[in-house]
Amino acid sequence: MTHTFINLLEDFCWVDSVQAYEIFSQRKKRTQDNQNEAVLVRKFPLDFNADENTDDCPLLSTRPLPKHIEVESSDAQSNLAILPVHTELGPARALLLQGRFDQDALELLGHLLALYRNQLLLHDRKERDQLTRLPNRQSFEARLTEVCEFYQTLTIGNQTDDKISWIAILDIDHFKNVNDTFGHLYGDEVLLHFSQLLEYKFRHIDFTFRFGGEEFVVIVNRVIRNDAEHILNRFRQEVENYAFPLVGKITVSIGATSITSGMLPSTLLDSADKALYFAKEHGRNQVVLFENIPPPQSNSDANDVELF
Repeated sequence: MTHTFINLLEDFCWVDSVQAYEIFSQRKKRTQDNQNEAVLVRKFPLDFNADENTDDCPLLSTRPLPKHIEVESSDAQSNLAILPVHTELGPARALLLQGRFDQDALELLGHLLALYRNQLLLHDRKERDQLTRLPNRQSFEARLTEVCEFYQTLTIGNQTDDKISWIAILDIDHFKNVNDTFGHLYGDEVLLHFSQLLEYKFRHIDFTFRFGGEEFVVIVNRVIRNDAEHILNRFRQEVENYAFPLVGKITVSIGATSITSGMLPSTLLDSADKALYFAKEHGRNQVVLFENIPPPQSNSDANDVELF
């Protein structure tokens, strides 16, 4: 939908360029001078090759998003128009247009922005979880397909890179006991706090989802194996050390696998699920990579029958 809207805007002769961004107002990061905090801003679509420390748009990260379209002087030839999109469930969005904008153009942009905002609200209600406001399973499946296609393109282009993406399934340990002991209201409170930890603690280049029930999914982007394991273990420890209201301490088990070229999304999900099952069967509160699971031992020797 956003791709279509960008293409529509770029067709106007008075628009030179269009950039779209997602704005996570609840997530902060230090600016380059390490003195002030800036809002996290992520370019849409995400550039997988971008440095995670790159400031995608200082203009949007260091000032409040305007309520209405604003135009700023850029140079003698063109201006910069900020088209804000405030939403209920997902992050705020903004489109930055470089071009020449008279009053008629601004009125047209206002009408188009209203239509885009309405479609975006419908999209968020369909593809975001109502409780946690995280993208839901339907949104996850589309995103995973996009990530797989990226690595397929990388291989076709004969590009080699040690940094890959990882899919991780996170399951809150003994969550049924929380509901049985404290009630579903506090169970929902745990899910809400857990989802907020996901958004706050993972990097802005990673993708977080509510998969269903007490299961969540994270796609950790562009890291080597050791870093992926470190990132996931760091979050596991954050959960273990977090004081959930009334419930107190909970833990999380995590199973993950690498996203490599040629792998089907269903196969990747199955591998991550097997790693999660292994984590739960071997003590819980741990991170297990599918690549690290030892192969099953053969029972052929034990089943041999010695006849003579």
